[in-house]
Amino acid sequence: MRPGGALARIPVSVVIAILFFIICALLVPRFASFGNLENVARIAAILAIVSCGQAVVLILGGIEFSFGSSVALASVVSVMLLPAAGPALAFAAGIATVVLVGLVNATLIAALGLPAVVVTLGTLMIGHGLAASLAGGLPLDAAASPLFKWPAVGEVFGVPVAVVCAGAALACLWFILSRTELGRRFYLVGANAPAARLSGIGVRATTFAGYLIAGVFCGIASVILTSRVGSGQPNLMSDLPFQTIAACAIGGIPLTGGRGSALHVLAGVAVIAMLNNAVVLLNFPVAAQQLLIAFVIVASVLAQKLASSSLAVLLGLRWRSEP
Repeated sequence: MRPGGALARIPVSVVIAILFFIICALLVPRFASFGNLENVARIAAILAIVSCGQAVVLILGGIEFSFGSSVALASVVSVMLLPAAGPALAFAAGIATVVLVGLVNATLIAALGLPAVVVTLGTLMIGHGLAASLAGGLPLDAAASPLFKWPAVGEVFGVPVAVVCAGAALACLWFILSRTELGRRFYLVGANAPAARLSGIGVRATTFAGYLIAGVFCGIASVILTSRVGSGQPNLMSDLPFQTIAACAIGGIPLTGGRGSALHVLAGVAVIAMLNNAVVLLNFPVAAQQLLIAFVIVASVLAQKLASSSLAVLLGLRWRSEP
């Protein structure tokens, strides 16, 4: 057996997440309490679901910036339709809205060959503009409804609905990437699109499917987020796409495409969620919070880079960044 062989299958980001949990548990008061950890899981659930979509796009070699405006537009649409259609149909309309945005992105990027950065930044601005126009520039309060609040506060066998949905999303991502032909095509296209095309893979169809799947993940998260805030907000979570990119980067998914897994997403989301919670519990000023979060992001990516290069060779380890 090779030295360090038992660790060869563990992504570096998982080790970082475990170490970060131990540090926070030892140094941050109340961090390791059950109530606080449950709160961390609830808050991290939305980021985890949307990060699953971002992971698919990054593995393809693309990027997705429109998540923030998509959930904002979905929240406005859902709240507007709630009085007439009821919670179920209102949420369905919200999901359909986000999927429609994903469909537009997929068509422009895959079918027309436009740059993903330009397209998704464009739909980001259009989405916020539409949400603001529909809401009149102000948040719309949702009508009182227990069913409307259930995705945010409900439980399934004692587990919060949001956490159940996040677990299901991660499981779906794992299945797609590791057990389907489409998932294998995602990796091939992201690693080398021209070579994938020459081997007979439909690069445009694969890219189209990836952006559409990302829209579905984001649509599910929009239901939980809208239920949590209880209103339709034109500027709801405008930094969501950047959080998902940071989570994937911390998890070990490169922006160059071709690599990544559900485990990498889980590790990256866990680090960000724990960090955000720790700085709040420590009452750090907002400026200090931003600086610390930026430092952890850079340090995590640097640690993975070192562990996968000369340092790993010196230690006799082969840290695997592939799924």
